[in-house]
Amino acid sequence: MKRPVLSWLTRPSRRGAFVILCVGAVVALIGWGGFHAALDATNTETFCLSCHEMKDTVYQEYLTTAHARNPSGVRATCPDCHVPTALGPKLLRKIQASTELYHAVMGTIDTPEKFEARRIDMAEHVWSQLEATDSRECRSCHSFDAMDFHGQTAEGAKRMAEAKDKGETCIGCHKGIAHKMPDLAGRARERAVAFMARTESLEAPRLWTKRTSALRAEPGAEAEKLAAILPGVSVTRLARDGDFVKVRSSGWRAGDSLRGQYAAFGKRILNLSIASDAVERVTLGESRYYADGDQDWVESALEGWLPAADLTADVDMLWTVAGDTYTSQCGVCHSVHVPDSRGILAWQADVQAYQPKTSLSPEETRLVLRYLQTHAADMPPVGAGS
Repeated sequence: MKRPVLSWLTRPSRRGAFVILCVGAVVALIGWGGFHAALDATNTETFCLSCHEMKDTVYQEYLTTAHARNPSGVRATCPDCHVPTALGPKLLRKIQASTELYHAVMGTIDTPEKFEARRIDMAEHVWSQLEATDSRECRSCHSFDAMDFHGQTAEGAKRMAEAKDKGETCIGCHKGIAHKMPDLAGRARERAVAFMARTESLEAPRLWTKRTSALRAEPGAEAEKLAAILPGVSVTRLARDGDFVKVRSSGWRAGDSLRGQYAAFGKRILNLSIASDAVERVTLGESRYYADGDQDWVESALEGWLPAADLTADVDMLWTVAGDTYTSQCGVCHSVHVPDSRGILAWQADVQAYQPKTSLSPEETRLVLRYLQTHAADMPPVGAGS
């Protein structure tokens, strides 16, 4: 057995191949070891802080949080939260992170002012990554099954239990826990202001109110006020006169509530608050008995003039603005509930209860409530944007 092996190794061509194979194996081992050494070296908090953009901003914020200092002394460093542990996802993350070298060279965020200007974009990018991976890095330390719910506050235990049952992901609720929270409300308001100021042709037969407005008897700001119309109300376009549009608001009168018009039968979503002198101008139609309220509801319509600036034909953008406003205010402390997760009256109670805890203005509150109620679980199936 030894002779054939020795004979094979003594042949020049095969001996050379063997040497090359051995050298290649050694080089491969060294390369593999060097590759992992490089991965380890670039996967430390020290390496992350070699960029002053990180050291002088988000790292200083992190030091004030429980991820950095807590009674147990367990720390979650930069790579723990931002780099996957599995080799494949880790390599992909390293490749993605290479773009940060470009921004470091270009000085994209090399001053506090530049960093703040891009903070919200960077935060939303990280949040979207965590959403896509079901908060994989969070779950490397945190587990629903290992949680002692009795050790949490009553509200915290309730929300965590709900999140577990619904399969929610960590970042849905836990934004801004290790770094300064971006100004989501400010971003939403910028978009809202731009939309509200947008000029449209308004030729479509169906329009929606962008804000609370005065419905007037004639075109003009000084004409008789017939009603206050709320934001998000669907109206029929009838005519145009300069900066004013004649519209018809249709809905329902509830029992003896002569000065109110509601969006749908049996649904107390207010369209109009009608002036006492304008009640006689309301056109009435079919009457239906509403058993839950033990009263008759009557179809109601009122025509009048609205400023063109207060109307939009782009209902999708109107609801996007309303949804962004809702999310930016209510998604800071917990994951937001989708509109069809609650009924109309439940949303009324929720908005009234939680509005004081937000910075929502009265007008923003009206638009958000309209968005939530018109898309609520107990609203009948309707056409797009209603």
